[in-house]
Amino acid sequence: MSSEDSVGFTIAEKFFALLIILIGIIVFYITATSPNLMFPIFFTAGGLALVVLGVFMVLARAK
Repeated sequence: MSSEDSVGFTIAEKFFALLIILIGIIVFYITATSPNLMFPIFFTAGGLALVVLGVFMVLARAK
C-alpha cells in the first residue's frame, strides 16, 4: 500500500469521526431539550457514546 492511499484513508477516517461527533452532539442536544421522551437515558447514553467514539477515532493514529 502506498503512502498516498494511507493519506486518503486517514483523511476519510478523520472526516467520519467528526461526522460521528456531530451526530452524537445533535442526539444529545435533542434529547436534553425534549421534555416528553419515554426513556431519555438511552438516547443520552447513545449520544455520549457517539461523541466518545468520534473523539477516540480523531485521536487514534492510523498505520
